Amino acid sequence: MVQIKDYCDNCNQKININIYQTIINHHLRWSISYICPFCNATIEFDDIGHPPEDIRQTILASEGEYQLFIKQSEFNRIRTVKVLHDALNISITEAFRILKIFPNSVVVGTKTEMIYLQELLKAEGIEADVINL
Repeated sequence: MVQIKDYCDNCNQKININIYQTIINHHLRWSISYICPFCNATIEFDDIGHPPEDIRQTILASEGEYQLFIKQSEFNRIRTVKVLHDALNISITEAFRILKIFPNSVVVGTKTEMIYLQELLKAEGIEADVINL
């Protein structure tokens, strides 16, 4: 969980806002929530998939960036790119870019995003490590 300070939409007092990113039933999920201690206003936003870029950048600023390294890359090249293509909804051009840099770190993101990809790869028999930069 990441906690930031911002203003309540209802009373405009400075409050703590909680940002979560997690994996539930093999789906990446994110949420933002707060209960204002001044006016008791409650807000909760959540969705499946990657969070909006501003929320993602807040998570990255707080937790740091993580990389995904594929083990035994010489055997898993094409399958890895297919998993990443499907999970990240990347273009064919981006998939070819990943193939060119393989086996170097293929993806950078939040810790939860990298664990999510690691789990998807594991389901395909591909081992990967998640490493903090």
